[in-house]
Amino acid sequence: MADLFLDPKVLNYDADRYELILHTLRWARSLKGKGAPEPMQELIERALKDIVEKRVTKEDIMNAKLAEAPVVAEEVPAVVSMADEEAPKTAKAPGDDDAAKKAKKKKAK
Repeated sequence: MADLFLDPKVLNYDADRYELILHTLRWARSLKGKGAPEPMQELIERALKDIVEKRVTKEDIMNAKLAEAPVVAEEVPAVVSMADEEAPKTAKAPGDDDAAKKAKKKKAK
């Protein structure tokens, strides 16, 4: 992979650079939506190169369909509360043994 950011075409880009960023991201998402197997980082570099080399126009970018976000069927909470459930009756907390021993000693005296 060549160091694209040192490419003179990118450094000497004459149009609005903020739009270049937006168009690059939009074009990369549309390439991903078309089924490109590359990871998004490579698609962004490819989209940037396509734009600065004038292989794609602004109209093509704006008319391109973006990749759909994955649809989540149901929201699942990240943390499940156990407050509504009853605590096990047989389990003892680690400090319970010490408290029981002290109570027995007091009764013995």
